[in-house]
Amino acid sequence: MNDSPNDLVQSNSEPSASQATRHLAYGEAAVMLIECLMLILIEQRVLTTQQMIAAIESAIATKRQMVQDGEHPNISAVAAGVLSTMANSVAAGEGTRAR
Repeated sequence: MNDSPNDLVQSNSEPSASQATRHLAYGEAAVMLIECLMLILIEQRVLTTQQMIAAIESAIATKRQMVQDGEHPNISAVAAGVLSTMANSVAAGEGTRAR
């Protein structure tokens, strides 16, 4: 990413709107890619649905611990919620995938 000095920070050291939007877009793209890869791993029988859910639940536990430890608690709480949604989505699709 090539950022101009004006895009990096505003006078109050907060990220500019364009930088924040770019970071959000990268995060969204990464989540979508991971969701696709998770489904492929399950469909190709590399991992079972339960193994995938267990991996996601491990990440949820880590994020919840980060909240308790005060490590970016707001972001960590939202991340735990996003991960919970992903686990529920994987679990809900368990019976609908080709086997």
